[in-house]
Amino acid sequence: MRGRDGLAESGMVEKIGVRMKLSVPFRRVAALAVFATATVVVPVVSTSSPAAAACTWCAGGEYHPLTPARIFDSRPADANNPNRPINDVAPLGAKPLSTADPTFNIQLLGEGGVPAVAGDVLAVVVSITIIGPSQAGNLAAYPMGASSPSSLLNFRAGQTVPNLAVVRAGTNGKLTIRIHGVATGTAHVLVDVSGWFSTSTYDADTPGDESDERGARLISVNPGRLLDTRPNPVGPGGQVTLQIRGADTVAAPIVNDIVPNNGNVVGVLLNVTAARPTANTFVAVLPDAPVGQPTTSNLNLVPLQTKANLVMVPVGADGAIHLYNNAGNTNLVVDVMGYLLAGTSEATRAGRVIPLTAPFRVFDTRQAAFGAAPLGPGQAEDWSFASFANSVTVGAEQVGNQSALLGNLTNASLVRQYPTVAVEPSYLTVYPADSPSLPVVSNLNSVEVGAVPNMALVKYGANQTVRVFNAKGYAHYILDVSAVVLAD
Repeated sequence: MRGRDGLAESGMVEKIGVRMKLSVPFRRVAALAVFATATVVVPVVSTSSPAAAACTWCAGGEYHPLTPARIFDSRPADANNPNRPINDVAPLGAKPLSTADPTFNIQLLGEGGVPAVAGDVLAVVVSITIIGPSQAGNLAAYPMGASSPSSLLNFRAGQTVPNLAVVRAGTNGKLTIRIHGVATGTAHVLVDVSGWFSTSTYDADTPGDESDERGARLISVNPGRLLDTRPNPVGPGGQVTLQIRGADTVAAPIVNDIVPNNGNVVGVLLNVTAARPTANTFVAVLPDAPVGQPTTSNLNLVPLQTKANLVMVPVGADGAIHLYNNAGNTNLVVDVMGYLLAGTSEATRAGRVIPLTAPFRVFDTRQAAFGAAPLGPGQAEDWSFASFANSVTVGAEQVGNQSALLGNLTNASLVRQYPTVAVEPSYLTVYPADSPSLPVVSNLNSVEVGAVPNMALVKYGANQTVRVFNAKGYAHYILDVSAVVLAD
């Protein structure tokens, strides 16, 4: 045993100054994804363990990448998918949704390479997808036995909506999924696992060799674009190999080695966007080139849709990742937000991911406390997270210096600038406030119909300040923080 685990708490943020007008050099594809609003446990230092003197947080808050694997699928078998359903639970098949908020529980620990021992696993990284809901609504995922948090994703009837989620296992190593609907109906659900975070007590049971217990740290970067296939889409069954180690950006500002050419880079955090496919398709992001059709997916799309998801994917032995498009012609856009670095000294805190006890809403521009005014076209505004960062505690102890946060950024509403003009999609970009220019990336696509959430890795600028930019129309937006990333 190398420690125990406590709970993190948090406080408020402040809006700074006035809104500013920014120029946009050209149109960009933005990323649409969702982050899990889940309650998770925080690793802390123990002073009672003899091993505590040898390290501080030990394996706490470190990431262990896995080859993506599907651990749950409620859909029935068909000619192309004879292995379905996967680990289905009662009620079998399509899951109920209604205003009564029906739930079902799935096994999380011990599946897809995640350890079965609850004391080893701080949180699990999964992609959750809802398919073909018969009614509009929202989905939440949280530890079995815990109270239901805010929604993980929003959907309209008939939509297929994926997200990235960081979730904790509850009673018996299980995860509860709740599907709220505006009326009674059903929907299918998929869950793919891609990695997990270890607790400070994680023991790989390899006497004399603690290297197996050590994972990777999350290093946030000023976001940058790594790939844009437009105007040359990826065809049916097509693959794109994208070098990650030693990668340079392909759009301003040009950054060489935005991800270092280092063999210890074992994973990467990306916004992956598929733009205007010509057929129903899915996109998979994998550490190795697939042989045949992949068994997991990160995006599911209908023709002419533009959609994205935040992806945390291992880097292959060749230092690259591989993107696969199943059908039709699809453009792919990839923005890097951070990378996962192994081999970091145990004496440092940098890059450890510390989840909050529960998601904390740091701002909602619809509320009077935050101005109650939408952000206009081509405008940006700054937010200070200094008070929030100083309020994050483990028990009575402040967590201390932080470099970034993970949270659900939601475009709550978008209103067109000119009522008589056809609507144009917009996007939100969140980036360090001290960046010299607006980066050619985005965090989510904004639409007039329905809320659009996206999991975001947000790097702090000087004095823990971030900037939010809105491209078009008038946008209200929300941020629910689920975890912080430590700095030394």
